[in-house]
Amino acid sequence: MDLLETTSIYCPPYFGFILVFRIVQLSISHGVSVNTAYGFAYYSGILCHLGDLCNASKYAKFSLDIMQRMQARQKYCRVYSCLYSMTFLKTNHMHSCLDPVLKAHHEGLKAGDTAHATVCAVIYCSIAFRCEKKLASAKQVLTDLKREAKVYKQESVWGLAVPLEQAILNLMGHADKPNLLDGDAIPVENIDTFITNAKSKDAERILCVTYYYQMLVAYIFDDLELAIKMVEEYLGLENPFEGMVAGSEVIFLYGLTSLAQARKTNEVMWKNRGHDSMKKVQKLAKDSPSNYQHK
Repeated sequence: MDLLETTSIYCPPYFGFILVFRIVQLSISHGVSVNTAYGFAYYSGILCHLGDLCNASKYAKFSLDIMQRMQARQKYCRVYSCLYSMTFLKTNHMHSCLDPVLKAHHEGLKAGDTAHATVCAVIYCSIAFRCEKKLASAKQVLTDLKREAKVYKQESVWGLAVPLEQAILNLMGHADKPNLLDGDAIPVENIDTFITNAKSKDAERILCVTYYYQMLVAYIFDDLELAIKMVEEYLGLENPFEGMVAGSEVIFLYGLTSLAQARKTNEVMWKNRGHDSMKKVQKLAKDSPSNYQHK
């Protein structure tokens, strides 16, 4: 099952699902192995994506139990990066996710799994951005982990955190145009080039987080048209990435931008879109009150 697990990580998402289902099937038919924990962790993420948070939480805990019983410490980082990018960010309070993700990051480095250790670092920064009291503190955490990613030559994985870093700089007032993700963190001349490069590489996860953070700063700095454009770009992706709470918050921001646009233009279309989004947010608040009820 090692081959199934490794292939599921690096293949397109639609094919990864099939491989993970095969891991689960083999585990049920022939007994568990060290790969079973990852299979059920991924499966819980699929259930989370489908809105079945109850069973997603159940299988996530089952995955952790298998990992501990099998003493599969080499899978620690891989399993946690899966669980804490999706399921636990919806079923658990975000603050409670910080320490386990950071621990998984360190365990991954010890095991030599630098790629997934960096994924955990990206997840940690994403959570810290929402939980830290000061942006400067979140920025310092991000800077330290970015330096570490460079040491382990994981710049490509760290690319998922680049839009977040620039968003923090914008919110701290370190950007000429605060509504645009243009600045020191973007490794190319501007955000449009960054997006074009990601499209040329079919890097949908980077596109997802880029669209999300561009939408966030555009909304905060009252550029509604750009915010709506980013939402529509996100929703137009073939396999929009919902990890690191991006998918849930896109729904929330789409509702806010649509309602703001409705007030501005008096068009019924925007009002309907806003109300549709808010209905989805209400479901999120019901399923995960600790993280979404306040919205």
